[in-house]
Parts: sequence; structure tokens; C-alpha cells
Amino acid sequence: MAPSDKSGRAPTIESPSNQTVQMLRELHETGGRREHGAFLVEGTRLVAEAAAASWPLLAVLYDPEKAEEDEGLSSLVAQLPQALPASARAIKHASDTVTPQGIVAAARIPAPPVEVEAREQLVLVLDGVNDPGNAGTLLRSAAGAGVRTVLASRGSADLFGPKVVRGGMGAHFHLRLGGNLTWEAILAKLGQGRALVVAERGAAAPYYEFDWLRLAVLIVGSEARGPSPEARQLATATVSIPLEPEVESLNAAVAGSVILFEAKRQINNHGGRRAGQAARA
Repeated sequence: MAPSDKSGRAPTIESPSNQTVQMLRELHETGGRREHGAFLVEGTRLVAEAAAASWPLLAVLYDPEKAEEDEGLSSLVAQLPQALPASARAIKHASDTVTPQGIVAAARIPAPPVEVEAREQLVLVLDGVNDPGNAGTLLRSAAGAGVRTVLASRGSADLFGPKVVRGGMGAHFHLRLGGNLTWEAILAKLGQGRALVVAERGAAAPYYEFDWLRLAVLIVGSEARGPSPEARQLATATVSIPLEPEVESLNAAVAGSVILFEAKRQINNHGGRRAGQAARA
């Protein structure tokens, strides 16, 4: 932490070339995230989510002028003793958004899960979902549907990229994530005994007729190409979302979300007893 001035406050970081500002800037790119083991978190809401989850924050910069005008930002900064004041220019350089909200942080990237826990009823796999907005929305839907683990194959968006983090709207602090995985690695983490369900346009079985009370993995494919050949080969079931004839398809985020919440509906209605029994068997 920077030394304090006589008032007890750390001096304001003014220059975009400051070491902490540069580190935050490097988190915009995959290589920088890998080097620092951290990802970028921007805005009062997301930094507050990280703080509420007791997530390790390696660096926090805030705009003291905005904090004076924004009670929510001021309250959040008071909870973060490591937060350093920075000029609007420095904040903008560190941020990925066009209009920064006055606070930006580096959050530690956790180790990916070694394996999926037996009691997890549903797992989501992103199979080449390379649009960051869609990937972020799917993470948010997964967290909302009670999923605990999301894995992503190679060719999918970086789960810790800034646009994915913003799209997830805090989901990153409630999920176990593993990205850039080969299918061999994905299968090793999933273990045995799970149905591998591929969402595919034109599949004969509608998603709401599948028995989501069993231990299952929902695989959502690329927006442009659909499921990969590997996913199709591994699938033990395929499901589709029936659409009106004039609508060709839904994007990956919408389709995956619809199916996730149908699974949640079935599990909530039946208490997930069958999957729990299977996990104990």
C-alpha cells in the first residue's frame, strides 16, 4: 500500500503509468490474467459482490471525487482498507469500460475444480461458446438455476475476461469455474454416472421431456456452429427447444438459460431426491 500523507489518506495515484494501474490494465488480456493470476472487476456492484463473498482482492483503485458524490461507492471503499485513491484518468486507463464507475479491482483467479462433487445435480459445459456476452449470461443463469460448477472447452470465451465478468454480474463469486479445457480434461472432472445432454436445434426430444432429476451435464454449443463433433459423439441424449416455424434458432445464452431453468423447475418440484439417491449409490 502506498504511504499515507499527513491526513492519514494515501496520496492519489495520478499517472496511468503507475505500477498498480499498469497491472490492472494488463488484466484486459488473457496473458496478463495468466501472469498475475487475477481478473478485472469493475463497478460498485461487482466489487461489492466480491467483497461480500470475501473474495481475495489483490488491488483496488477508486475515484475519491466520485466517492464524495456516491454514498454507495463511499460505503464500499470504507469496507476495503486496501483501496487506493486514483485520478479519473488513471481509473479510465485501468478500466475496460468506456465510462468507468469509479472503482476497479484485481480479483484472484481461483484454481479450477479438480472434480465435480457427487452431490451436484446439474453441471453446465460451454462447448465453444466464444461470445463473451453469451458466456457471461450463461454463467449468471447457471448461478441462478443452482448450478455450482461450469466448465468450458477450448475455443470458448475466457471465463475471466472483462466482458464475461460483466455479463456474469457477480456469478463468478458463486461458481466453481474451469476454462480452456480439453474434452479429456472435462470428462475427468465430471467423473462417471452423469447423462451428457447436448442442446441441439432439431433434436427430436424437447428439453422439458428430459428427466432432469438424474445427475446430468448440459452442454451448450457454439452460437455459429452448434455442438462440436466431440460433444455430439459423447452425448447420451440430445434435446431441443421447440420454436415457431418462422424462428430459426435462439442464441446460446437464451437457449441454455431456458433449459437450465426447466431443470431447476423439475428439481425444485421433486426435491432432487432421485439424484441424491444416485449420488449415495
